Amino acid sequence: MSVPAPSRGQQFKNRMASGQGLSKDWGRRLWHFFTAKDEAAYASAVAPQLDSAAPGRDWLQHLLFQMRPAYRQTVVMAFVINILGLLTALFSLQVYDRVVAHAGYSSLVALVLGMLFVVVVDYTMRHGRALLLQRVGGRLEVAIARSVFQRLMHLPALELEKRNATYWQSVFRDIELVRSTCSGGMALLIIDVPFLLLSLVMIGLIALPVLPFAFLTLVAFGVLAWMAGRDTETKSQQEKERVLSRDATIAELGQARMHLKAMGADLAATQRWETHYARWMADSLERSRENDRYRDLATEMTVLNTVVVTSVGALAILSQLMTMGSLIAANILGGKMVAPLVQLVGQWRAWGQFLAAKKRLGDLLDTPLDRTETDVRMPRPVGALVMENISFSYPGSKHAQILELSGQLGAGGLHAIVGPNGSGKSTLLKLLRGLYVPAQGRVLIDGADMAQFAHKDLARWVGYLPQQVQLLSGTVRENIAISDQDADDAQIIRAAKLACAHEFLIDLPDGYGSPVGDGGGRFSGGQRKRIAIAQVLLHDPVVLLLDEPTADLDPAAEQSFVATLKEMAKDHTIVVVTHSPYLLRQCQGILVMDKGKLVMAGPAAKVLPKLGLAAPAAQEVSHAV
Repeated sequence: MSVPAPSRGQQFKNRMASGQGLSKDWGRRLWHFFTAKDEAAYASAVAPQLDSAAPGRDWLQHLLFQMRPAYRQTVVMAFVINILGLLTALFSLQVYDRVVAHAGYSSLVALVLGMLFVVVVDYTMRHGRALLLQRVGGRLEVAIARSVFQRLMHLPALELEKRNATYWQSVFRDIELVRSTCSGGMALLIIDVPFLLLSLVMIGLIALPVLPFAFLTLVAFGVLAWMAGRDTETKSQQEKERVLSRDATIAELGQARMHLKAMGADLAATQRWETHYARWMADSLERSRENDRYRDLATEMTVLNTVVVTSVGALAILSQLMTMGSLIAANILGGKMVAPLVQLVGQWRAWGQFLAAKKRLGDLLDTPLDRTETDVRMPRPVGALVMENISFSYPGSKHAQILELSGQLGAGGLHAIVGPNGSGKSTLLKLLRGLYVPAQGRVLIDGADMAQFAHKDLARWVGYLPQQVQLLSGTVRENIAISDQDADDAQIIRAAKLACAHEFLIDLPDGYGSPVGDGGGRFSGGQRKRIAIAQVLLHDPVVLLLDEPTADLDPAAEQSFVATLKEMAKDHTIVVVTHSPYLLRQCQGILVMDKGKLVMAGPAAKVLPKLGLAAPAAQEVSHAV
């Protein structure tokens, strides 16, 4: 059975989606722009690809190159608009030199009708150009935002830890700034500036005596714009850093608002806030004063241009070198030529901010990502973790957080890591999860180097619970199923039961549909911890790495959860960082760390007495550590 050929309308849609054919089918494409309803969906569907950029190539140039058909069409529209703009000056020339001088009523009617037609065409072209650039901006923003969010999800853990929430908010503001520059008023200004030469040529044709002064005006505005750009470019990054500092302070004080209130620390908080805000305000006012100075100079140069052109034109009229209509037309053309230049001078601050935003986004987009795909799919491991002489240091630190640590955990069993604060326990869990990469040595799971696996595979095999849990706004069900929104009810309930959360959840009026509040604030610390544990257990990972899992639990909940861990340890490898004597007594193996080194390891019955704790009354079968 033959496949019917696509309709002409479908062919047009296909060309639009692929970015081709943007210089053809003008009428149909303009109709499409005027009648489109869902701009966001369209932009998302046809957004160009950013991650396919060649290494070393400017990322924004790569995006704009994919949009070149649309920009070519915009340039053509701009050419037509600027040609139409010249007709206003010619209209004035004809009215003063022909209609007024010769009482040509019929000529006036013809000229007015012609200008009405020009106005309609000019409006249509301007509106179509604006809609086209809106589409371009939507595609650009979607492409950049997609790639930035990929960084948010797939940057290495150490890179993510360098960037706080305020940084990411700033990044998405930078995306908006880049979009508005490439598709808003600045883009229109850049496209229109070259066409100023048309006004200059027209002045030479109809009012040659004033041409040198019009040219000098163009040069003077160019020099003023260059000076404005030179003074503002170096200060844009400083201004952004001040804004980031201000926003970070707001976020920090906002998060700690209840603690500050309880501590009566309003004076210290106020001083901290006013210090940061005063610095930002001083920089902002200084930049505004500079911008205003150049803008005011441009305005006065506009007045001076009118005075000089009119004066020279008057002398030329008295010398019979040009007519009154030519002078009036030259003034109109001069105004059209100067107006974009005044905008250009005033826009340099925005241009400097754009360049700084582009550089910040480029630095982020150049950061390597974690592995996102595993070359060969591996079966579910049994959970034997092996550390081969691993060492690790945080960037910029002179001291090793983990130093030449070797050993094996599992397969199977309940194991504990203990030690004083700062001994490297939490860091070791992140190394075992694959979040951190050892500076030397390697971590293996079932004999395979973890570095070869994508994090989405490791997340299903190795469950990790951090010491500080963070829930997202939404319902309990959405939070438990955060790693798999397609998880069925049976999976969610099973995970909640294993985490000892099912009982208190079904007691809520909305059950699993209950909202968790901002960061889980509706629930107590222990309840948040149990919901977070349910997140980890959703896909039944064969390895569980739990950092202080019972720290916020009451004794009854701790005993119930530890019983669950002991049962799971029969066919899962479970590693806990804990200070709980009760949990330690239920473990089969214990590692003792101090200053990043493994100082003791062995069965719980042998290690606990050395730690000053009584050994369990009945020790289950030990697993080698």
